[in-house]
Amino acid sequence: MSILQIPRIHFKGQISWDPIVTNNYENFYNEDTSQAVLTPPESMSQFRQSAIDAVKTVGNWNPHGTHRVKFFDAFVSSVDLGHGLVTTDKLCGAPCSLNAMLIDLEPYGACTSQLFFDAVSFGIDGGCRIVAPRNERFTARYINFARNSFGYTAGGASVNWQTSFATAGLKIDGHKSAALAALQHALQEPDAQGLVISFNAYRTIYFDDPTLSNAVDGSGDAQSAQLYDKLMAGGFQPNPARSMVVGTIGVWRTGEPMHEPGDRALLPPLPKVRPLFAAAHARLDKNQVSLDLSNSVSETGADLKKYDWGTLQLFAVDKLSKKEYLLGSLNYNQYDRAAYEAGSGIVSMNIDHATEAAQADWELRTADGKVLLAEAPVRLIPRTPNLYLDQGPANSVKFQAYKHGKPLFQASDVTLFQMSADGSTVTATQNLHTDGEGSLRVKADASKGQVYAYIPVPGKDVPAPKDGLSTQIYTYAYVRVRAADSDIAALPATWDNVYKHVLINWNAMAPCMDNWLDLANPAQIHGYASILRRLTDPAAFESYLFMPVTRDLTAGQRSLLYKFLERPAAEIATEAVASTANKPVRATLTATKPVQETTSLPHFTQLSRSLRNPGKE
Repeated sequence: MSILQIPRIHFKGQISWDPIVTNNYENFYNEDTSQAVLTPPESMSQFRQSAIDAVKTVGNWNPHGTHRVKFFDAFVSSVDLGHGLVTTDKLCGAPCSLNAMLIDLEPYGACTSQLFFDAVSFGIDGGCRIVAPRNERFTARYINFARNSFGYTAGGASVNWQTSFATAGLKIDGHKSAALAALQHALQEPDAQGLVISFNAYRTIYFDDPTLSNAVDGSGDAQSAQLYDKLMAGGFQPNPARSMVVGTIGVWRTGEPMHEPGDRALLPPLPKVRPLFAAAHARLDKNQVSLDLSNSVSETGADLKKYDWGTLQLFAVDKLSKKEYLLGSLNYNQYDRAAYEAGSGIVSMNIDHATEAAQADWELRTADGKVLLAEAPVRLIPRTPNLYLDQGPANSVKFQAYKHGKPLFQASDVTLFQMSADGSTVTATQNLHTDGEGSLRVKADASKGQVYAYIPVPGKDVPAPKDGLSTQIYTYAYVRVRAADSDIAALPATWDNVYKHVLINWNAMAPCMDNWLDLANPAQIHGYASILRRLTDPAAFESYLFMPVTRDLTAGQRSLLYKFLERPAAEIATEAVASTANKPVRATLTATKPVQETTSLPHFTQLSRSLRNPGKE
């Protein structure tokens, strides 16, 4: 994780989250079949009403979400060029811009969140700036469920997000910024592949009310009732949450993972203890250690004061010789709230015994000797942490071994656990070996629609995880296999079939679609054929505007939809008049004339506020 090297650019601010959460519940959505659960003769409108009722009964806090994620009040806060934090660089104060879609590969759980986006930027046009077009989505890792005991619903958790950007696509305009000049120089080094961006999201607020807390009985009931009343009154009623953010930009180097930290992993021995000192990552450069504590130290209350662990001491422990070496210490003022927000949770210290530290395992302790974190020296990190497959022949999930934060280019034993979708149950165990390059290739079953996870643990015949998939302890990869739905593909391409087997899923689950396209209107669907083809093309899977947002369209559903879109417009017009089974959801939605086919995507500002170009809203 190169954010632990120099140069570093730090940013902070807030981020909004607006996911549809109806698919978090098994009674509304089947993640194996990728289908909304509509019980015959339940209609789409009845499904939507049930989702609204669930606001009060099961905490379905955002049935009208859009999945959109956006930085706001976010700016470059400081830079570090090797002589400490600087806040006077020309880039400092520049705004941060990210528009993304928050999607869980496995929507029932919390371990597979991802941000699909097109680009992220820091700075402004005509000034000093970084513009980074997406290579891969942001991935959530090392979820700290015990971060804030005072939080509400999932607001007590925090999470690290990371992705990397190849040099070839970057645009960096220096404009007298010493930090950007240093960054451009570093990108010329032989092992530089591009940029890595990592940020931590924490202290999440729901219903725009920071006083809500899981520690208070009935907290949120009144807000849920108010949301229910708004939804029943009609109209489009999204209910986004928001979090604090600190983040860092660094240089992505050869051999480093793209989606998650690859440096030394310091892990909590007892992840369920509260207050938890959560996982951290560290790097040794010559006689200096940098620690990423962005996800590690809990806040004590809504004022975001950091828990005071006193002086922290970093030790190198040589297990063979049974010797240990005190490398260095951190005082509270180096990891308190002010320090955290100034340096995005990264702290550095000069150390003694650098030679011994390079080979030994590390421990972070309190001054009285309590071990807070202990290094897991060997880690197997997935190359694709969230993998989508279509039903068919088996595919591969790849892992790379790392030791003490560097690729381990040798064969070694691995115990691989296959886990149930919720990460609680081991469903299969294998003893495997990495190859001579430290790579592990796992044959992933794609024989049916399903979701499962892999946990690779160094060593042979390692005992199964006692408490399931701990996001603080294990590296892991999830696989989602979308059913082939060949029976759906074989259906006649009538409107009734397309709506019943494809479009009703979006129409039921995503009321936000009403804002730009009536999914119950065959004329509109056929009229937007060229747009729908482009937005559902598997080649556009990583893009911000891919449809469906939830990335769960099966091959059979796509085939049936495309056959319908290929039919002559005259046939569709006749069928639309004849069909009375499916009507617009709201009286305000009326049938419109088909739009003229185009050979390229129209400008999305002409469609609706729901699909407008995010940069021009």
